Amino acid sequence: MGPTMTQSAAVAVIAAMITPALLILGSASLVASALMRMARLVDRARILAAVAHEGSWSKLGVTPDVLRGWLASHANRARHAGRSIALLYSAIVVFIATCLSIGADRAAGGSLGWWPVLLAVIGTLLMLGGGAYMVAESRASGKQINQEISNALSKLEKIKS
Repeated sequence: MGPTMTQSAAVAVIAAMITPALLILGSASLVASALMRMARLVDRARILAAVAHEGSWSKLGVTPDVLRGWLASHANRARHAGRSIALLYSAIVVFIATCLSIGADRAAGGSLGWWPVLLAVIGTLLMLGGGAYMVAESRASGKQINQEISNALSKLEKIKS
């Protein structure tokens, strides 16, 4: 250690730099979840698009209007998931910048002032926004699956009658 920083001060700086790592971990976990949901959306949308191109919607027991609605719902959900992914990746970048700014602040003798705190707040807000978009996507997913179940039950009732 140099003459300006004792060992305990260095440990404190390192500990402060590591603290945003927990936020990075949380953001990364949310990104993984959002990417998984997006992958499932893409797979299902491709199947529905193929059905639309083939004109084989009757195999699904739906009309073209119902299929169109499902595809529109998938597009909406994909927009929510995409926005969430972008915000959460941005949060990770900002949290990494937060870590670096804490070290830079110490190296600059505390001259960065509120920058590390401001970056942490911005990262947290980005994480909040990403989470909010995933809530919206999850709600749209629940609504869509309920519509699909209702459609299937309706078809089964017609067969039963």
